[in-house]
This record gives sequence, C-alpha cells and structure tokens, in this order.
Amino acid sequence: MLPDAAYLVLASRLVPDRDGGFTISVLRRALDMTAAGADVLLLTIDPGEQADHDADRAEWVRRGALPAPDRLRNLFDDARTDAAWLRAAALTTPVPDTEWPYRAITDAEGRTVLEIPVVSGDPAWHLSDAPVRIWDASGPIGWLPGFGGLYRAWIDALAAEEDRPVVVVCEARQVGETLVAPGAPVLGPDIRIVHTTHACHVVAPFAWDSPMDAAWKRWFGIADRFDAVLWLTPSQRRDVERRLGDGIRSFVVPHPAAAPSGSATPVPGRVVMLNSLIPRKRVDHAIRALPAVRDAVRDAHLLVCGDGGQRAELEALAASLGVADAVEFAGQVADPARVWAEADAFVLASTNEGQPLVVLEALGHGVPVVSYDMPYGPRDTLALGGGMLVSDGDVDALAAALIEVLGDRPVRDRLAAEGQAAAAAMTADASMRALGDAVAAALAGAVAR
Repeated sequence: MLPDAAYLVLASRLVPDRDGGFTISVLRRALDMTAAGADVLLLTIDPGEQADHDADRAEWVRRGALPAPDRLRNLFDDARTDAAWLRAAALTTPVPDTEWPYRAITDAEGRTVLEIPVVSGDPAWHLSDAPVRIWDASGPIGWLPGFGGLYRAWIDALAAEEDRPVVVVCEARQVGETLVAPGAPVLGPDIRIVHTTHACHVVAPFAWDSPMDAAWKRWFGIADRFDAVLWLTPSQRRDVERRLGDGIRSFVVPHPAAAPSGSATPVPGRVVMLNSLIPRKRVDHAIRALPAVRDAVRDAHLLVCGDGGQRAELEALAASLGVADAVEFAGQVADPARVWAEADAFVLASTNEGQPLVVLEALGHGVPVVSYDMPYGPRDTLALGGGMLVSDGDVDALAAALIEVLGDRPVRDRLAAEGQAAAAAMTADASMRALGDAVAAALAGAVAR
C-alpha cells in the first residue's frame, strides 16, 4: 500500500493537549502508516528540555497514540545524547557575525552541545541565516547556516542510517520552508519531501481568491520545490490550482473517519461542540442560535467541550440571551467517546478549517452534523450524507437546521445512518492508498530544488 521506504514524519512539536486537531491528526496518520506496514519515525524540532519530551512520549504511549517512546525523537534530544552527527556536519570556516543573542543547549552533564540564535520580532525567524554554533568538550568548533542548516544536518544523518529511500513527511509550513529554501544546500539525493497541509490558505472573506497572509504567500512561493504536496480536500486543491495553476505536484489525501460506533445513547436535545474557545470557532454563533432552537425544542441544550480565552465572554453572552441554564462549558474532556455517545447533534460554526477531524468523528459515531458551508472540509466530508450545510455565518439558518434535526426524529435517524455509512467508506486504508500514490509519484522522480 505504501512504497518501501523509511518514513520520517516531521512536525514542529507534538505536545499532549496542545495545537488542537493538528497534533492528533499527525499522530493518527503515523499510526495509520505503521498499520499499513510502513517504518515510521516521528520527529520534532522544538528546543525544549529532554525531561519534558520524555513525559510527552510517555503520555502519548499511555493514550495509545504512539507505539513506543523511541518512535518519537527530538532533534535537540538527539544532539544531547550523541552529537557526533552534529559535529561532523559543522562548517569550520570563521563563524559569521550576528546581532542576535544565543541560547545554549546542554546535555545531561550540563555541557554545551550547541547554541541557537534567538531571532525575535521576525515572523520569518526560521529562515534566518544566523549561524548555529556547534560545540565539543573544548568549546565552539564550527557552525551551521541557520535553522535550515541544522534541520538538514539532522535529516541527512538519519537518512545515512538507511539503505533505502527516505520520505520526509513534513507536517509544518515553517519547517518545510527551511528545508527547501532557495539557495540552501539540498538534502541527500535519496530523500523525498512530501509536504502536508492542515489549514485554509485564505483569510476573510474566505473565497477562493481572497487575500492570503504573509506566511501562506511565502510558502506558495516555494511549494513547487516539494516532491509532493498533500491537500485534505479536493475543494482546496481545486481552489489553489484555480488561483496559481498546476505547477505544484498536488495530491488529495483526506483524513479517515472514525470507525463506526453502534453504542450511542443520545441525550435528547444535546448539541455538542468540541473545539477551542477562540474567535475562529464562532461558538458565539451556536449560542446565539440557541434561543430560537429552545423555543421549538424545549429540551435543547449546548455542551461545549474545550478551553480558550473566550470562555468568560461566551458565558456572559449565554446569560445575556437567557440561555445560561442551557449552555455547559465542560472544558477539556478526558472521555470524548462518552460525549459522542450522548450527543443528539453536532454543530460546527468555524470561519474556516482544513478538514476538521470532529466532523469525521461525528459521522463515525452516528451524530448528525449541522455545519456552516465554509472552507474547507464540511462540503467534501458530508458529500455522502450525515449532516446539513447552511449558509456561512447565517445564525438563523443554523438554528433552523438544528430545529429540524432535534425536532424530527426520522430526519435525525436518517442522518445518523447516512453518517455511519459514509464513515465506513472513508477508511484508513483509503487514506493510505491515496498517500501511497503520492509517495510513489515522489519516488519516481524528484522535483528540481
């Protein structure tokens, strides 16, 4: 299903209960790849303490998201443990001057292994060529050209241990940019870079030709240097090609749905949201819809799972609308399976997404979805049924759809059955076949860098 290769899945960080669905999606993809027979090693580049990384590894193993602690490695932990690869890659020419202060990375005995520049006030800090200083027991012995030089040295060292092609599945835009920056030394010839995407590439008003922020503009400027770019939905790939042409080697590799569950015991009228309490998620729209929903369905109530800076503001909104007694803020939940089992409906009101995992979870658990028709994910994911799409930002339409789902049990039951049937078709095997096609194309011929 996946071509024979060593797979390095590279993310900035993988910290439990941080970065929302991104972290979960990266770990799930790695598990699916492993289940498909691939040799997968997860990599992170955050310069945290090794004790913290060890605790994260242990927690992921406990949650079943990581097969074993040694399947998640960190660049700086590797340098602390054995810096031979780092010293072998170091340039011995005079270290260029730089204006930036430095942070020392030390090993277990407190000896400096390397120093990294602290580039502040620049959103493109990762592209700085400020030298990374390399040490041995006697002191500084050389340098590497910026973070890109450091990341490339690590990947080259890992690839040197293999006698087969190496596929780097890059899960973060900043990291991808450093690996293929124009003018930078290239990775080894048997290394392919497959870059995933996780988010919407435009800003408000989120049309296909809406503005892009600086980070996406910069990334699109080098996207043709990746051996493959993976989009989560056909819609997003189509919009990108409509705007920029077909110069990027693009493939659609969607997230799989949750395995259908038959143990649901929904609480009548319970509408759930599972997301951070941030403006992009528009939890306030669900709260504003609730008074009309309660007028038609008296037991309707909203359970909001997740934390964030808007909680106090949202609680005040519920009180001002007279529905405080019908809105529960549950915070982070330890058992989301129970939330899904008791949900009568799920609502998604975000301004934009990539392909939201929560919609896939809802389908698998037989929970009807009511979602704004926004980019990207809901329209593609609900193409086989299981939910209702309403005009983006239309609170009255959101309320009307919830009334129909909660107030008409035959409609609710039909959507639940459609959702589980759709989930059964969106399997991990299907996702891995799509990934395999992308990797095979990348291995067949590298792009020019």
